[in-house]
Amino acid sequence: AVVSTQSTGELREGVVIVDSDGNKLGQSITAAKRSIIATTFSRICIAAPGMLMTPVIMEQLEKRPAFKNMSKLKSCLLQTALVGSFLLAAVPFGCALFAQTQSIAVDDLEDDLKRSILEKDSSLKIVYYNKGL
Repeated sequence: AVVSTQSTGELREGVVIVDSDGNKLGQSITAAKRSIIATTFSRICIAAPGMLMTPVIMEQLEKRPAFKNMSKLKSCLLQTALVGSFLLAAVPFGCALFAQTQSIAVDDLEDDLKRSILEKDSSLKIVYYNKGL
């Protein structure tokens, strides 16, 4: 929900498309959609290890005598520490899944943008955009 809320402007106006030299060529909604999909996927990959592994670890720990009588507060603190540990490890991985600058074929862009780009440089086949966070 947060990604879609933050990306409303991108979906309406598109993301900036540039050539390999960084010259602005226009704005693309198609690239914005790809960017949102990549960002959503990477955020799921960041959250998934902690969300999936913490319950498994806690279940195994709670079977041990030392943890059977653990107070709710200590259990909550342990779970928070576990999730935090997984996040510390997963955030760099999740951010590295997709390069910050993504490429897209000119042919995959909206027709009007594609026409505009090819009028400026008919040899241009690949353009770039910033994926965002």
